[in-house]
Formats: sequence, C-alpha cells, structure tokens
Amino acid sequence: MGEAAFVLHHQDAHPSMVLPPGLPRPWFERVSNVLHIVRQRTRGHTRSMSGPSFRWMARRGRPAAVIPSWQRQSWPLRVLRTFLGVTFLYAGVQKLLDPNFFHAGTPDYIGSQLTAFATGSPIRGVLLLAAKVPVLTGLVVAVAEICVGLGTLLGVAPLALAATGVAISVTLFLSASFHVHPYFLGSDSIYAVAWLAYLLGCVEIEQRAARSAAATSRKRNVPVYGQQRRELLRAGLLGVGTLFVAGVAAGWPKKAAQASRGPSTLPSASPSRPKGSPSPSPTKVTGTPVASLDSIAVGQAVGFTGPGSEPAVLVRLGQNKVVAFSRVCPHAGCLVGYDSTAELLVCPCHGAEFDPAKDAEPVAGPTATPLPPIAVAIDKATGEVVLPQ
Repeated sequence: MGEAAFVLHHQDAHPSMVLPPGLPRPWFERVSNVLHIVRQRTRGHTRSMSGPSFRWMARRGRPAAVIPSWQRQSWPLRVLRTFLGVTFLYAGVQKLLDPNFFHAGTPDYIGSQLTAFATGSPIRGVLLLAAKVPVLTGLVVAVAEICVGLGTLLGVAPLALAATGVAISVTLFLSASFHVHPYFLGSDSIYAVAWLAYLLGCVEIEQRAARSAAATSRKRNVPVYGQQRRELLRAGLLGVGTLFVAGVAAGWPKKAAQASRGPSTLPSASPSRPKGSPSPSPTKVTGTPVASLDSIAVGQAVGFTGPGSEPAVLVRLGQNKVVAFSRVCPHAGCLVGYDSTAELLVCPCHGAEFDPAKDAEPVAGPTATPLPPIAVAIDKATGEVVLPQ
C-alpha cells in the first residue's frame, strides 16, 4: 500500500491529509493523533450549538455549561431569564451599596422597613421576628438576590433558583407590596408570576431532557435517574411551601396575645379619628412618654415607635396642640417623612402628600386614604407627650 492508502485507512488521521514527502511516518502519526483528540473533544460541544448567536460564543471559548443552558431555551424564556437575572442581581448589589439600608435612623433603614411592612401584613409575625435582627435580614436578602440573579444568568441550578425567586417575590408581595391597591400596581406580584412562568418553563425543559435520556438508556440498557431528580424537586418545592405556610400561620397572632401586649393595633380611619391634644391635660396622664413638648418647635416633627411597634410621627401644630400618625403610607407601605417647609407629610416612593393639620388627609398623590392616626396626650404636670394607656 502506498502512503496515501495508509492515511485513508488510519483511524486517527484526517481523511484529507496525505503523508508529505520526506516526513517520517511516526511524526505523521503523532500529528494525526493530536488532531483526532482535539476533534473528538470539541465535537460534542459544537454539534449542540445551533444558530449564529451561539456559534460565535463557542468560537470564543465560552463555558460549555452556560451556552447549552441558553440554547435549550425558547426566546420567551431567554427574555424572562435575562430580565429577572439582571434585575435581581442589580437589586442585591443596590442594597449592599446603599449606605442608608443598614444605618438606623434613616428612611431606608431595613429595620424601619420591616416594621412598617408588618403593619397589616399576613406574615406580620415573620416580619417582626426578622426586624429583631434587621442587619442580618438585610444581608441575607441582598446576598440571596445576588445569588439568584447571577446564578440564573449563568444557568446554575435553574429549578432551585427559579423556585427561590418565586419565594422571594411572594414574600415581598405579602410584605412590601401588600398595601398597594389595586394589587397590579405593585411590582412584586408581577415578579412572582414571572418567576413562576420561568420555573414552569425550566421544568418542561428538564422533562424533555429526561424523556430523551430515558429513550437513549433503553437502547443502551443504562439506568436513568430522572425519577430521583423529580422526587428531589418535589421535596424541595414541598419544603419551600411548608416554610411559607408556617410563616403565614405565624403572622396571625391571637387576639388574646395582642391584648396582653397592650394596644397593638392602630385606630381605624373613621369619623371618630383622634384630633390630637388641643390643650394640655389638667391632670396627670399615665402612659408611655413619646417626647418632651419643649423639645419640639411649632411646625416641626419627631419620629417615635407607635403602640403596635410601627414607625410613627409626632407633629406639633401649635403651642399646646400635637398630632400623631403612622408613618406607613397606605398606598405602597413606604415610610413618609415630614417636610417642615410645606408642613406636609410626604411619601418618597410615589409622591403622596398628607396634611397633618387636617387629620393627615391626602392632598396629592395616588392615594385617597389618610394616614392612620395615633392618639396622644400632653401631660401638663411633666410637659411630656405620652401615649395614653
């Protein structure tokens, strides 16, 4: 056989290659072996790529595990994956970079937000428990959002991260967005549905892959572990659901427990709304001191903790007149602040404005509900503003 015949029958050689004149056969065999190994190692990856958007990534040496995870998905899932991944990654980084998020006394402090969200929330118990360790809670939320966002973009554990995204969004919907009316104005409900749709899409892809693997295994007589994977997924989802149900159950304390803690609910916004204290009480008032009347100038305000542990604000309207309201905006649950120039309580989220001189009735913004009032009184004997018992 000639040199060309040897090449055509050699398994490791490229079919188009012939032995150059003068090149020793052992060197030719080594080069052929190297080309064969490289071709075999890259064949599995390049064959799984389809479409120009993935061929250029393969040529540039992108991680093999990331590219197929995008290639297997339809364009609707890719859009959802990109939006949710980038948004959650940005949200987590933004929390870590916000100096006020972990600083007590600022409007964006995580502790104040948790306490405000707990007011009227179905998971009140969980939020109040988290408010006891606000910095740790904020770190956990921020890191979880970063992990979910980055992992979703990289294709790491898509089912687990999508389920985590659903859990985070539902929790935020039941806390931060629970006071938003109508509900579709709150973004967290949309995120929950988007994560759920993405999760179901990923489950469908896994099911197709399992069926394909099962068909291949029947031909090769190889056991398939798809059933075990599905059982693990069901167990994980069951665990997440159990934790969620437990959190909801913990958020509905009994009335007897509320009574033992004293006045823990805010007065309702009705015609019997308290009008503050137009004049000092002639007798000593028993209750929890809020602030000294002399420490508050007329037209100024101070913050304090209300009877239900919610953030509240005390405004001095006149020489002997003070009023107090909850700082939780009835529109989206944000904490209002006091504008001493306009003498209005202003929500920083959506621009709602409330007039404390008119029982905190809204004068601007997207809500028509006034701030919940808090009854206070002036103790003439001590000059203290107190929460009467």
